[in-house]
Amino acid sequence: MSLVYTNYASRKPERGSDRMLTAVKSWPTSVSGKDFEVVLYRARPDDYPKELYEPWYEDPLYKHLDVKSILVYVGGAGMGDVVMINPLFNALKKAWPESHITWIGGFSNPVKCLLKDNGLIDDVLYTVVRKHRPSAFPEYARWWREGRRMGEADLFIDTQRQFVPSLLFSLCFKYKHRIGYSSKCLFSDWKFKEPDRHKVHDTFQTLILARRLGIEPPDPLHRILIPENFEQIAGDLWERYGFGEAVAMFPYSAWPVKDWDSQYFLSLGRMLLKEGFKVLLFGGPGDFDKLRNLADLMGKGAYVPYLLTDLSIDREMYLSMALLKRAALTVSVDSGGAHLSAALGTKTLVISLLSRVDKFMPVGRQVWSIYPKIDCSPCPDRNMKACGQERWCAKGITPRILYEAATLLLSGEEAEQ
Repeated sequence: MSLVYTNYASRKPERGSDRMLTAVKSWPTSVSGKDFEVVLYRARPDDYPKELYEPWYEDPLYKHLDVKSILVYVGGAGMGDVVMINPLFNALKKAWPESHITWIGGFSNPVKCLLKDNGLIDDVLYTVVRKHRPSAFPEYARWWREGRRMGEADLFIDTQRQFVPSLLFSLCFKYKHRIGYSSKCLFSDWKFKEPDRHKVHDTFQTLILARRLGIEPPDPLHRILIPENFEQIAGDLWERYGFGEAVAMFPYSAWPVKDWDSQYFLSLGRMLLKEGFKVLLFGGPGDFDKLRNLADLMGKGAYVPYLLTDLSIDREMYLSMALLKRAALTVSVDSGGAHLSAALGTKTLVISLLSRVDKFMPVGRQVWSIYPKIDCSPCPDRNMKACGQERWCAKGITPRILYEAATLLLSGEEAEQ
């Protein structure tokens, strides 16, 4: 297996969500008589102040703990969620390489490919509770039974900020030590403050749980393994179809409201093909019919790589990783694919419409965001009520604007203005 690292350069970030974004270029635009700017930002995640966590490294707690078994309660299991939490498990395995780590939460192909097959987790306790109501009691009873079966763990880590499951886990599972966020201080052996938490990227909010134990973030942050046979398959495809300098695209997200217009992607793809680039289209299991149609409309030079193979769908992610690593640029809506591309170290341009860029932007050393500088962005309710579903933010980022941003990054001329 080949190991892909994100060589994310450490920095002294200025505090505040606006300062994690460095403007590179802007374009005026107008939609339905509303004038605003579209801005290309170089994005770097905002962290807690060093004064908070550096004292914890002086006499690291983890070196005084005998930890052989760890339970970690997590939230989402989508690709973006898993990529963002990968550094926490990377840190835990570096601190306690022989420990047995159990993931408690939903299970998905990204959990398997990006954590279990990476050796970052050893076991999975599948559980999903959408709402903590009386109807969830059978699942709570299962927690109790699993807790009795598993016995006492050395460390329980709660990555969520929910009182009810925190209380229930304290009743259902046995553990010597437990750590969680300050908002759940009743269920954490170690307390800590989180100054300006609302400005801190989710990846670093999770990593603070390791930092409080004196575990420094791994360098590089992410640990992603690509099996050698998929590297070989990707190389064969690259040579056979002459991908050359290829631009990867993720046109669809799990939340359609975050998508850019598919006709815009069609126009962008045709512009790039005209300039001699190949276009590689990626997506989730439910996207391949749409991707095939989009590639057909773009014309010669546009491909859906997965459809060029006979791989089963559960192996598609490995192929995607091996191909993304070779791409000159990834252009993506705000999706798990954007997070994966960034973690692999590929230049990644994210079309950011609804989400808070400061908290959920993909983490990597080469990440940019194209962002509508409009009063209602980020979308207050993530449902575009503010514009009456007019999608000003999406329409204002035209194919021409995105093409100019993409070619700027491809040329390497993304100097700050």
